[in-house]
Amino acid sequence: MQTPRDWLTPETLLMLQTIDQKGSFAAAARALNLVPSALTYRVRQLEDALDVLLFDRSARQARPTAAGQELLREASRLLDDMDAVANRVRRVATGWEAVFTVAVDSIVSRSVVMDLCASFLALGAPTRLRLRYETLSGTLAALTSGQADLALGVVPVPGLSSDIRHVIMGGPFRLCMPWPRTTRWHRPPSR
Repeated sequence: MQTPRDWLTPETLLMLQTIDQKGSFAAAARALNLVPSALTYRVRQLEDALDVLLFDRSARQARPTAAGQELLREASRLLDDMDAVANRVRRVATGWEAVFTVAVDSIVSRSVVMDLCASFLALGAPTRLRLRYETLSGTLAALTSGQADLALGVVPVPGLSSDIRHVIMGGPFRLCMPWPRTTRWHRPPSR
């Protein structure tokens, strides 16, 4: 015996969205390249599996019932989640991380940080940046605890772990990151 899970497929959810967007079974059937009777049959099968009425068919328009509206809301969310999973998998396959967290010490000018972010975003990378503003030892602590992938404006301390690489930014401040990284690094465009 089939369960509701067997019927709630991406194709079925897209079919329901099309019916709602087109406003009638006939228009949705045309958009989906189906005959109206085939579309009606699929919706009835789904309604039977869920034991609910999804569309009010009393008029020429197909209006979602309260249960239908709830399913449409969830369908939209589920389809967006499926797209997000596919995008995350694609980013992993290409070496890009979904989110890259940067701990920035309060001594670093925010305008400098925004310029660096703008340069990164100009690369068209699929990675979202998350900034954490820290003070004093909090910047290095965020990096070493794994709460950040990169730290800006860190004052070097004796005994810095050998798996932390650092680059001098100017003055006593450094950029630090765990090494090795699995992230794909691209050299920023030269200015």
